[in-house]
Amino acid sequence: MDVSNCMRTKLVLAKPDCNYKSLLCKIAAPTPRQIYVVDEDNKLLGIVSALDVLKEIMPSYLSADLARSITDGTDFLQKQVEKVKNKLAKDIMITKFVFLHPQNQLLQADALIVEKGCNTLPVLDEQGKLLGEITRRDILLHLVDSCLKFNHDNIEMVDLAKH
Repeated sequence: MDVSNCMRTKLVLAKPDCNYKSLLCKIAAPTPRQIYVVDEDNKLLGIVSALDVLKEIMPSYLSADLARSITDGTDFLQKQVEKVKNKLAKDIMITKFVFLHPQNQLLQADALIVEKGCNTLPVLDEQGKLLGEITRRDILLHLVDSCLKFNHDNIEMVDLAKH
């Protein structure tokens, strides 16, 4: 089965001049794995992950012990965001990334995800235009749906807060 049959096509995009606060809001949306920085033709220029966004506001010297001593963490974080508010996606994005083509096989996608130690891979056409993304979860869901014909409604979720 080709990657194109399982990839997600609803993605979070940004232009290279997207500012830090906008990136922060975009990555906090309910489902994005990462933000794809694209040009006007949707050619993929770079990727910004939640880690990349947080790295900008978390000082490298901040340890867990030091963080415990900060009495107002929210105020501290707001001040850190203000310090980097003028940074742009092009300043934060990674530009060396692994990707797949839509005709790549799911087995190849899964092996590449494991090999590179990433959770999500962009899917590009031959010209570098972003078409979608694929995750290990997408591959797993396809496997369950196609091979086992499993009904997901039969899964019982347990609310541990009520126990």
